Amino acid sequence: MTSNVTPKARDRAINYWRSNLILILCLVCVWLLVSFVPAYFARALTGFFMFDWPFPFWMAAFGAQFCFLLIIGLYAWGMDRMDRRERLRREKEG
Repeated sequence: MTSNVTPKARDRAINYWRSNLILILCLVCVWLLVSFVPAYFARALTGFFMFDWPFPFWMAAFGAQFCFLLIIGLYAWGMDRMDRRERLRREKEG
């Protein structure tokens, strides 16, 4: 059984998914830092204040949720950019 996919199209698809996975990996690392570091180091970070609140409390109450929304927005923006780039490559070729 042979496929109709050209080697060039296959390489483009592999590069597209590799870029997608790198973006996801970077954003998951940010997510882990945002959720794990303030909780793990809460006692050590109590001397640091943000908007007159202790930093661990601020991250638990407000900061983590804002960061999660930012991560979602960054993923949508990054995927939109990759999709546009791929669409332009397809239009140039065919």
